[in-house]
Amino acid sequence: MKRLIKNTLLCLVFFLGAQTLFAQTKLPAILSDNMCLQQSAEVKIWGWDNPGQTVTVKPSWAKAVKTETSEEGKWLVKITTPKAGKTGTIKVTGSSQETINNILFGEVWLCSGQSNMERALGFRAGQKPIVGFYEEAQKANYNKIRMFNVPKVPSQTPVEDIEGEWVECTTETALKFSAVGFFYGKELHENLNTPVGLIQSAWGGTPVEPWTPEEFYTEKTLDLINKFEKSAEADSAYYFQAVKYYKEGIINIYPKYPVSLSYHRRKHVHKAVLYNGMISPLINYCIKGAIWYQGESNVPNWKDYKTHFPNMINSWREKWGIGDFPFYFVQIAPRAYDDKYGQPQIVEAQCEALKLKNTGVAATQDIGAVYDIHPPQKREVGRRLSLVALNQTYGKTDVVYQGPALSSYKAEGEKMVLEFETPGSELYSSGFAIGGIYSFYVAGENKIFYPARAKQEGNKIILNSAKVQRPVAVRYNWANNANATLFNLQGLPALPFRTDDWDDVFYGE
Repeated sequence: MKRLIKNTLLCLVFFLGAQTLFAQTKLPAILSDNMCLQQSAEVKIWGWDNPGQTVTVKPSWAKAVKTETSEEGKWLVKITTPKAGKTGTIKVTGSSQETINNILFGEVWLCSGQSNMERALGFRAGQKPIVGFYEEAQKANYNKIRMFNVPKVPSQTPVEDIEGEWVECTTETALKFSAVGFFYGKELHENLNTPVGLIQSAWGGTPVEPWTPEEFYTEKTLDLINKFEKSAEADSAYYFQAVKYYKEGIINIYPKYPVSLSYHRRKHVHKAVLYNGMISPLINYCIKGAIWYQGESNVPNWKDYKTHFPNMINSWREKWGIGDFPFYFVQIAPRAYDDKYGQPQIVEAQCEALKLKNTGVAATQDIGAVYDIHPPQKREVGRRLSLVALNQTYGKTDVVYQGPALSSYKAEGEKMVLEFETPGSELYSSGFAIGGIYSFYVAGENKIFYPARAKQEGNKIILNSAKVQRPVAVRYNWANNANATLFNLQGLPALPFRTDDWDDVFYGE
């Protein structure tokens, strides 16, 4: 008994000693060597230490700042960063000392979404290579572009730290990073002559809902998640029973994986799990803005996306607490979705977000790959996103960043007259039918759309069809496989659009 008590006391002493011995100042992975901090901004530096510990943060460019940890062992200070042009270090002293080296100051952007944002620059088996990836990678030694890749880890509750590291952009690191993010950052770096920090947080096949913090969920969001959870349970039972029948020889065709079960399992339709695991750890880190490439996984519920996508943007802005930071997104490209009008419908839903401040869209109606959900023209996507940022965020008003947009339409007898805005440019048409697919359709009150003959007059398009005596509605590129025929002189395409809100329509020839 005495030996047991003695051993227990020794273990307790060792445990308490170990606690003291190994207690140390800890920084999150996002605050580490080679990072890029937002220039000329008030940024947060934070971490963990013993409760009640005094922590001193000493930037190489400014006076030291002191604070004391909370009861939970957390601490946070705010410091002001200099303009781009310098490098710096930060020494953090508490129960131990940590130093962050090789810090740059520049423009920091979050790159998020699903597989078209996640898709790395480097070649990947089973996918078409990114156009120009090899040539771009060979010259991708940009020591003033820094990149951080957030691991794909969902979480049921918000987490405060992640694994990962900041790296300088080299041939090797660029090949492993988001192609869209890389090209976007490269364009900003070269046009602004400033360092750029890029944070990739993307996961292929994911819908918008799990990227939204749970407290911002609407009733529609919760209903959608519950619907998929219930249908997944039912489909799961059916699917595994069917597999059993196949193995027993009762049926001779291997069962197809159910759509809703696939959606539930592969795409993580759980409340906020991607926000919790992949965005929450970043919200203390000061960013200039975000670029987003997602929407393909929400094609089946495009009407709800009109609410869910702007809601996610608002939730991120509120969580970061730095105002309505720029949020620029990519129009999903033409593709043969199951729903005949899936692509233009989700583009329409995406563009609801343009009603929010500081938002913009990069059009891709001309650079899709109808039978590939991953179009290989990522360089052009990154460039077009950069045009939006250069004009809207960085004040380069001479940069044309958007294609033609419908400004008005009116019926004139048998004709429909459309007028377009083309800021800083002119309207250009490349013909109004590609591969037998018409660009424009018109309909009368009967809601039957017919191909329209089109004629350009300056910034106007005049439409008519012999089968529509009194046109009341127009649709442009309203099909999954429609390629752009309207551009500005800079080659930026118009988005698909419609002037009606009809659900049940017919198409004649």
